[in-house]
Amino acid sequence: MEIACTHCNTQFNIPDEKIPKGRKASMLCPKCKQRIHIVTGEEGAHNVEAPPVPTQRQEHDTPVYNAADRPFGILDQNARTALLCITYPHANDMALKVMNSMQYHIMNVDDVQTALKSMTYHLFNIVILDEDFDINRRGCRHIMEYLNELDMMSRRKIVVLLISKNMHTMDNMAAFHASVNQIINYKQVNSMESLLQRTIIEHDQFYTVYNETLKKLGKMA
Repeated sequence: MEIACTHCNTQFNIPDEKIPKGRKASMLCPKCKQRIHIVTGEEGAHNVEAPPVPTQRQEHDTPVYNAADRPFGILDQNARTALLCITYPHANDMALKVMNSMQYHIMNVDDVQTALKSMTYHLFNIVILDEDFDINRRGCRHIMEYLNELDMMSRRKIVVLLISKNMHTMDNMAAFHASVNQIINYKQVNSMESLLQRTIIEHDQFYTVYNETLKKLGKMA
């Protein structure tokens, strides 16, 4: 089926089999980052109007749209997703275990190019990365630059957990300076699930009032 972004009018062709039947779904326009809402019914699937999301100029080039490059296709609008950019094998195994236990759809990547492309096509709920990810190409730095260049409407929806071999777990000042939600030391990755659950709760509580205000103003779907 053909879908048009209601913000920038870019046209996309999405395979019918990737659209969930009888449910609401959504995707990000890779060109302007506006969320496109899709509804399926008896007359087929169609996209519906959504309030525009302000965007910020980014230095990363947006690739030509290709549905095959999307990390998950089109998901149910309530689906939760995680991007794992982890070099350390034990930490990666633990993150996979935790995200599966919490019923997240997972994208596990090995290099910064794949990570950036995945974030271009999808707004993840959780990003977990370590300081040494794709270190030869400064993967951690480029991913954080990309996240920090997002408009605030998008960035505030993402919880970022940084795995460090040098910083202490729950060092809030270090997390603030690193522009992440929380830090976990590599030696304590076995406690990742409890720390991540706590971080998500604190993140949601922090934005509860803000999100409810946006909904009342009709600026948030």
